[in-house]
Amino acid sequence: MNASIGEVKGKIASYVHGAFLDREYVNEQDLPAVKALLRPYSNVRVSIEKAGSDDGYLDCVIRVSAFLSGGTLRYEIRSNGKKKKYYDPLAWIDGIEKWKALFF
Repeated sequence: MNASIGEVKGKIASYVHGAFLDREYVNEQDLPAVKALLRPYSNVRVSIEKAGSDDGYLDCVIRVSAFLSGGTLRYEIRSNGKKKKYYDPLAWIDGIEKWKALFF
């Protein structure tokens, strides 16, 4: 079964929140329900990715592949009202490399 962008938006509308002058977001605890709702559609892929602005935050990305009506939906992931930050346990290595490149 295939879905269009409009069908996907309608299906997950109760899980998408937003405020004036703020990006739309999905609560972290609702992600399994969103994935379960979209699982029957063969042309819909749900993934969690780092935000495009490289600020360390996570986005829920829903890709719909369809002829002439496909697209991508991107929502912030929030936990307790705050943006969910990506944690990389090896990020300190990147900091060392930046300093090393600066001085050597």
